[in-house]
Amino acid sequence: MPQVLLITSVDIADGAEADFNRWYNGVHLPEVLACPGFARATRYECTDGQPRYLAIYELDSEDALTTPEMQRVRGWGDMFPHVRNFHERIYRQIHAAEAAPA
Repeated sequence: MPQVLLITSVDIADGAEADFNRWYNGVHLPEVLACPGFARATRYECTDGQPRYLAIYELDSEDALTTPEMQRVRGWGDMFPHVRNFHERIYRQIHAAEAAPA
């Protein structure tokens, strides 16, 4: 189980969504997941409301955010002019529970 989650959310300027999703899935995620301490990433699209895009990164610890590798790939690159309404939050696990078997 991940001990830390990095959650990011963002809106993208109209007309730039396809390029953004191509970049995020094909460039950004592989770069971030190659950084030490990053175990997994999952992206979502909001079905009603904003921000439209959400990414959840599972980390071994908060230290993963400060590695030189992460510092090199952090940010929006060429997508920066299209980024709107960006939010980033870090969460530490405080409890875990699972559904009872059926």
